[in-house]
Amino acid sequence: MKKWWSLLALLLLAMMFSGQTTQQEQRPLFVPGEVVVRVSDPSLMAAMPSSKSVGPSDIFVVRDTTGKDVNTLVDELQSRPGVVYAEPNYLYYASEIPNDPQFSQLWGLNNTGQTGGTADADVDAPEAWDVQKGSSEVLVAVIDTGVDYKHPDLSANMWTNPGEDPWADPNDPRSGNGIDDDNNGYIDDWRGWDFVNRDNDPFDDNIHGTHVAGTIGAAGNNSVGVVGVNWNVRIMPLKFLSSSGSGSLSDAVEAITYAARFGAHVMNNSWGGGGRSQALEDAIKFANQQDALFVAAAGNNGTDNDATPNYPSNYEVENVLAVAAIDNKGNLALFGSGGGGGICGCVGNVLPTPGSNYGLTSVDLAAPGKDILSTTPNNSYQSLSGTSMATPHVSGIAALALAQFPGLTNLQLKQHLMNSVDIKSGLQGKMVTGGILNAFKAVSTTPAMAP
Repeated sequence: MKKWWSLLALLLLAMMFSGQTTQQEQRPLFVPGEVVVRVSDPSLMAAMPSSKSVGPSDIFVVRDTTGKDVNTLVDELQSRPGVVYAEPNYLYYASEIPNDPQFSQLWGLNNTGQTGGTADADVDAPEAWDVQKGSSEVLVAVIDTGVDYKHPDLSANMWTNPGEDPWADPNDPRSGNGIDDDNNGYIDDWRGWDFVNRDNDPFDDNIHGTHVAGTIGAAGNNSVGVVGVNWNVRIMPLKFLSSSGSGSLSDAVEAITYAARFGAHVMNNSWGGGGRSQALEDAIKFANQQDALFVAAAGNNGTDNDATPNYPSNYEVENVLAVAAIDNKGNLALFGSGGGGGICGCVGNVLPTPGSNYGLTSVDLAAPGKDILSTTPNNSYQSLSGTSMATPHVSGIAALALAQFPGLTNLQLKQHLMNSVDIKSGLQGKMVTGGILNAFKAVSTTPAMAP
């Protein structure tokens, strides 16, 4: 074993110095020159100066600079003793399709037919607010492109790390005392973390994460802009997607692990792509162990996820809740063309993306996801479409339900949400519940599995 680990050390040390990889046709895109490895004993990685722990303690990312094909390296490593698995550092993408900000009304929360849709094809938010408006005790992690934490519609609901001292100007996350006060490995992470740039400023340099955050928890009754599903909530901004809307497997794993360790009740994941990753699945399992609900976008290909899986929404981990998108008539959303391609509407592409994915066994429920108005950076608002926009409706309703029923476990919460849908004939056979999540039902009906 020691002899083999010496050979592995030489191989992985060599992997630090190459910036090239060969991508086979129809293979998922991955970060050039990076491999994610899980080992049976984390101490075996001590000799790897290029390696970095990115999730649960036995998962590492290692850089390759030899020019050797990453897939070949993966195959070699997977066959060795001591390696549980090795895989490319896959890329994932934001799942929204941008369009012009034409719509000024939040039909997804309260549809009166104001945008030409069908009245009541919505989540019944006003009815829910008569029962529950949310709680600052509920923490939702937005794992995305970051969040404009200074936005006047979001600032009141942003999370701060109680274990860190911001020290100087509380509006400048680059200030701080320069000390890792809570000893979690992230210096001055008092308002989340930027896993792309490796700093404590998770500001959104795209628009995607801020839009998602606004749907979850734009402050209510503040005479400003829009309102989220929750008037009160705590939003943890975790930036793993870059300004172009893309992010790596290793950063996704690290962000999920970070959120889980801080006790996030709900994780919003409006992104997808890459291939099936054991490391990502392990991170989601870790989140499940920490009692977190993992809400994931079903994807924007207009295809059946039962036949063609979309990750992370297709992982068969019990805390995953997969979300499809509907339009303002209550039908499975069609997005047309513009701004998206691949399985999840990659920001910056111009390929046609036909509509929401579906799946009788792999997609759980639906929520509004077309022409959704929400917050965007620099005190602005915009309408976007995609399963990215449907997912935060569900994350927001999950937080609202937890505020009303704080004793629910993550799995009880998932089942309660699936029991709180309005069944639609056009959605039956397309997803597990065949319905649209209803916020009023989620807060007014006692959960069957409540303790």
